[in-house]
Amino acid sequence: MSRCTEGIGLDRLRVCMVGVMLGALHFLLVSLVYSRVPEPYMDEIFHLNQTRRYCSGDYSWNEKITTPPGTYILAMSAFCGRERWLNSVLWPLGFVGAIRFRRLFTQSQLTSTAVLVMYLPVLMQSSLLFYTDLCSLTTVLWALSFSNVLASALVFLFSVLTRQTNIVWAAAYGVYHLFRQMDPRCSKVMYITIVSSLLRLSPLVFLGGAFVVFFILNDYSIVLGDHSAHHPTAHFMQLYYLLVFMCFSAAPYMLLSGNVLRAVRSFLCRPLRSVMWCVCITLCVYAFTMDHPYLLADNRHFTFYIWRWWFRRHWICKYILVPLYVIAAEAIAQSISHVARSVVIIYVVATAAVLVPARLLEPRYFIIPFVLWRLSVREERFGIVLLELIYQVCVNSLVLYLFLDKPFEWVTEPGAKQRFMW
Repeated sequence: MSRCTEGIGLDRLRVCMVGVMLGALHFLLVSLVYSRVPEPYMDEIFHLNQTRRYCSGDYSWNEKITTPPGTYILAMSAFCGRERWLNSVLWPLGFVGAIRFRRLFTQSQLTSTAVLVMYLPVLMQSSLLFYTDLCSLTTVLWALSFSNVLASALVFLFSVLTRQTNIVWAAAYGVYHLFRQMDPRCSKVMYITIVSSLLRLSPLVFLGGAFVVFFILNDYSIVLGDHSAHHPTAHFMQLYYLLVFMCFSAAPYMLLSGNVLRAVRSFLCRPLRSVMWCVCITLCVYAFTMDHPYLLADNRHFTFYIWRWWFRRHWICKYILVPLYVIAAEAIAQSISHVARSVVIIYVVATAAVLVPARLLEPRYFIIPFVLWRLSVREERFGIVLLELIYQVCVNSLVLYLFLDKPFEWVTEPGAKQRFMW
């Protein structure tokens, strides 16, 4: 056996061991949550009810559920009655998927960065309950990391059955490979190249076609069940909220890497460009800042307090953040300056396609865009990644403490404990 083969074998063994340990730790945390919160909580009420219907052989659909049944079907295999532990099995798979995806951009800090993104606080808390976020993320990471189109399309098929908007990431994968196979210098045979490329991408084309049929048959909506609270809109402010979310979630990296400092310097040293961007974003803030009824009605979510204590404190507060949006965008752009421009454009368009139609400000919608960005960042210093991981653990600990130990009650529902969540 060659040294190269031995090295690959040891690397795979190390990844497997880390994955198993992460899964075991996640299992212990889920067990803790089960001991303190045994009853279904918040969205779990719908997810668990539908899963247990399937487990009992009842395949009728709850019209209040708006997402497909992929995760419920997966839970039927061995997790009926203990559905939260499904995420403990998915956790190592998500970790390996993160490593596979990061390898597309760099070979540095593979394991540590994969661990880091899996401990993203929003993802971590939702994975301790029976939510679909971890399953959705895991399938997207694996599908994007396959070079084989058929394998990718099959994983994307299940990914879309987990969350409809993942069709956007399937489209992004297809567009990237389509552009990659086209040669702009051969314009005379461009149509032949396009046709041959589409044939090679036929599994994804069929998936896209099937989704279009579903969209038409579902009254021109991607939402299952009740459409009333999920009408698509032009919520462009979601992109700026995402930028702030990225900088907050990766704060140690953004500060210590120098990206924020360089972005501030660029903002100050290029006043004309900065003013132009501020004017454009100010118009966006004026036209596209939206209040969703769910956001203002549910004080269990942290976003309720952010909106109430800042955005609704005074009309000018939302405009004060405009320079922050500009600086955050510049800092994020600098962090992926090594990534091909075509890939960045596809990522931005796909992210916009996922987020902009959603009126509700929901941090869980930011999970996949954040993870894809952070895995593509070429940070080679282990110390910074370690500090970022410590930061994530501290935030996770605080959120878990608030969730488990600081319940409260609504006057309208005495005796029922309400808990803080993202």
